[in-house]
Amino acid sequence: MSEDRITALEALVAEQGKRLRELEDVREINDCFRKFHWACCGGFNGRQAGGMEALDQLAEDATFEVRGLHEPGKGPKGREQFTEYWDYYYGDAGPLPYVFQVSVSEWVEVAGDTAKGWSVQIGLVEFRGSKPSFGLSLRINDYVRTDKGWKIKKTTINGGFGFKVDKLEGGANILNELPPFDGRKPWTYEGQAAKDASKVVP
Repeated sequence: MSEDRITALEALVAEQGKRLRELEDVREINDCFRKFHWACCGGFNGRQAGGMEALDQLAEDATFEVRGLHEPGKGPKGREQFTEYWDYYYGDAGPLPYVFQVSVSEWVEVAGDTAKGWSVQIGLVEFRGSKPSFGLSLRINDYVRTDKGWKIKKTTINGGFGFKVDKLEGGANILNELPPFDGRKPWTYEGQAAKDASKVVP
């Protein structure tokens, strides 16, 4: 076999290896977000909405930004803040006890140890005291490769469309009976700023 042929085969193997790594990365990234969505769903058959295991899919310094809820750059950042933010919504006693969501039309672009993913999120949710809402929104995630695999570095929920429905029907499932709201307080940027200021030593 000629040296030119060997060189061409080596280049082909290297290129195929690169493509295989990218496919493996994309699969792991998609699985990361799917596990996040899976943990969010609840409010039926005793399953709690907003499962805390969703946070396992976030990097330690991850950031949330939800249009209409957070101004750009003013969402919770880091495990302490986004855990406090998440805990407010968790479970039957919280303000958002019924959640079912999933993303479709997903695609991912990988650049070394970082990546960006785009998807259309479909959600059916019911806030306590409100009619259920069906909605579509654009979701953009930034990902980072960590020693624990790919994790979400930043997740944003952008505007879309939605409509109200009269009531949720469990069908073959049993909707959770809700206890009284326990009066928990949400994480806010202003509250975090005040908390941080109180830690400053004059």
